[in-house]
Amino acid sequence: GKPLAFGEVNRPGNAQGAFFIGLPGNPVSSFITFLLFVRPFLLRLQGVDHVAPRSFALRADFDWPKADRRNEFLRARMNDQGGLDLFPNQSSAVLTSTVWGDGVIDNPPGQTIARGDTVRFIPFNELLF
Repeated sequence: GKPLAFGEVNRPGNAQGAFFIGLPGNPVSSFITFLLFVRPFLLRLQGVDHVAPRSFALRADFDWPKADRRNEFLRARMNDQGGLDLFPNQSSAVLTSTVWGDGVIDNPPGQTIARGDTVRFIPFNELLF
């Protein structure tokens, strides 16, 4: 999602500042950005060493012909054939895609996906627990 803001705000009379994180306005963008960036940051502040979610290489059972110039996180779910199905509407305003899906596909910038390609899948349970 965009925009993402991060910084430290100085407080008068206090040597230690307060962290500031600004999330995107659309609900899905805000949710995914929180899980991928804010949650790991908060865990590190708590002293947790390993904060990177596990990902899995799975087969795409769909076509994604739209390459974007930035990294995309596509909502998807595992199917009975061992592959991934894509939620039909990837709009960042469609919050139901996060309930329907099992996780997100981490699609690098400039990358299209053809049916049968192997993609990097991050399950929501790796991001939530």
